[in-house]
Amino acid sequence: MGLKTNTDRFTQDIIDKIKSDFPSQSNLAFDILNNALENADYLNNSRYIRCIVFLANKKLDGLKEYIKHARMDPRDVMLWAEYIDRQSSELKRVRDFNNSFEENNLTVRDD
Repeated sequence: MGLKTNTDRFTQDIIDKIKSDFPSQSNLAFDILNNALENADYLNNSRYIRCIVFLANKKLDGLKEYIKHARMDPRDVMLWAEYIDRQSSELKRVRDFNNSFEENNLTVRDD
């Protein structure tokens, strides 16, 4: 009998996105996230998790990298994931990860 990955702390849109972005490695992606959340409980927030998954761009190394950044300051990953024109004085918010991936028009597609 195989081990079951704990997805209880994630909303359904996050579960679906991880399964879509990491199809053959979704259990490992969940384990990486669960481990990070156990060691930094303040990251146990759907907005932070969505930002991390979005920025990871379907790469496990990216997932680890953005978790590391979020541990230092979660505001960084929110800025990087939700805003464009970050170098200018006029930041433009293009996503709000308080809302689901679907609400941000980042739905899982059957490609």
